Amino acid sequence: MGFEVAVVTAIFFISALVVGTFSYTALSTSSDLVNDAAAEQYQLQTSRMHTSVNIDYSVPAASGSIYELTVTLTNTGSETLRFDELNILIDGHLEPYTFNGTAAVWVPAETRSLTVAGLTGAGQHRVKVVTGNGVPAYDTYQV
Repeated sequence: MGFEVAVVTAIFFISALVVGTFSYTALSTSSDLVNDAAAEQYQLQTSRMHTSVNIDYSVPAASGSIYELTVTLTNTGSETLRFDELNILIDGHLEPYTFNGTAAVWVPAETRSLTVAGLTGAGQHRVKVVTGNGVPAYDTYQV
């Protein structure tokens, strides 16, 4: 009877070691994921704090019922942005845009223009420009 108790105790001990090892591995991996996410969140918050964009003016060029809008923007923050990662919303609708210039890098204090073509509708409209890290700028224009 003593031998069986020793075997069962050894099995329980080995099982506890195996379960403990798997638990430690899972907790360690989870901890690493949380730490990486916290670092990314800090980096994104820092980037957003240093980002500022100003819409200098929005000029529609009408040709019939369809017009194109030229938006001139200035990077007024201290963060270097990607000009090709902007989102342009006209009256709440995401619109494709083109920009003149070959470099997609948009450095602080630089002024750039973009063009949104194929727009319709008369009256007052609202344009919203959102940077790649989520900082918006707003303006209105009249057609």
